[in-house]
Amino acid sequence: MGQMIYFDMYRREEGDTMCKVLEKIHNKTAEELLKEYDVYDSLPIDLEKLVTSIGLSVLPVDFTLLEEALNKKDILGLVLTSGNDAAIFYRKTDSVNRKRFTIAHELAHCCHLDPATTEPHIEYRIDEDKKDEFERKMDIFAGELLIPFKKLKEVYMSLEIPASAVLAKIFNVSVSVMEARLNYLKISHYNNKGIPVTY
Repeated sequence: MGQMIYFDMYRREEGDTMCKVLEKIHNKTAEELLKEYDVYDSLPIDLEKLVTSIGLSVLPVDFTLLEEALNKKDILGLVLTSGNDAAIFYRKTDSVNRKRFTIAHELAHCCHLDPATTEPHIEYRIDEDKKDEFERKMDIFAGELLIPFKKLKEVYMSLEIPASAVLAKIFNVSVSVMEARLNYLKISHYNNKGIPVTY
């Protein structure tokens, strides 16, 4: 995804009680973000335009030192908020599809963070199979952001054979993310092995 955005270094002014960036997107749905920031009709979803319009900084990093300090393995991304600043960091060595999903997942966290928080806050995403319910909700939000239902339906109906791999390529997501979205929505398709999955 390349270098995306610079980190805006502005601070809260006297009397400000909320992080301006988080306040703009607090409790917004994925669909509301896509429509409000005019990226709903882009295919694949223009994630760079979305985060730029929101005012979030998005930066690639090497998490090795943080992983050692926290005694955690495989940190994929994190959100850091401080004052009026909010930034998403993603693992720079990941594939484009993985980076896009991590950014979308962390953006979900930004929508659910309290904009009135005055303490610096770090929220990080680890590559693990077992996720709690909240993390699964953030994954669902990321899927809704990268694969909006109406756009998916439009593309799906235009295909002779609705294969998950073809859809994944169109939406610029991994096949596993596309299959998770199709299964969540209970949409019949051909999986990556060419086996029909019916609902």
